[in-house]
Amino acid sequence: MAYRNNIGKTVYYSTVLPATNNKAGFEALTWVELECPVSLPQFGVTHANIDVPALSGFTAGVKGAATGMDTTGAAIIKDSTLTTNQLAFKALCDGALGNCALKIGTGTGAATESGLALATGDKVEYAAGYVHSYQDNAKDNSTYEGFQYGFHQNGITVKDVEPA
Repeated sequence: MAYRNNIGKTVYYSTVLPATNNKAGFEALTWVELECPVSLPQFGVTHANIDVPALSGFTAGVKGAATGMDTTGAAIIKDSTLTTNQLAFKALCDGALGNCALKIGTGTGAATESGLALATGDKVEYAAGYVHSYQDNAKDNSTYEGFQYGFHQNGITVKDVEPA
């Protein structure tokens, strides 16, 4: 059995939501790379627990409504300047809605600043939601120059492969 770490994963964003939360909807979007990722949001959903009391004295739980994960990602700011893509992403985080889609994958293509570019057939994951809470990292002697952001997922994760 082979294990794989997350080194080399890249993240892309689209400033619009897919028309449908499926492969076709996500593949119709235009994607922009968010360079120099340090950590990526975790995709997934959690479910509410509904307690159902009974006169037997035992309260059982049943699965309730799903909600998307609200997690963080982070990136490096190289040479003290946000890249064009990072500036646009910051504006999306700071905007009134922040609606977007994210794509995460591990590429096997040409080398880029962030890892290897995605190539046809590489595994990818898509999620729709919104980004928020852009924060520059603390400025002290134990942090790197970079930023963190939040992503709240508003649909089921779609797992697929990079199209041709």
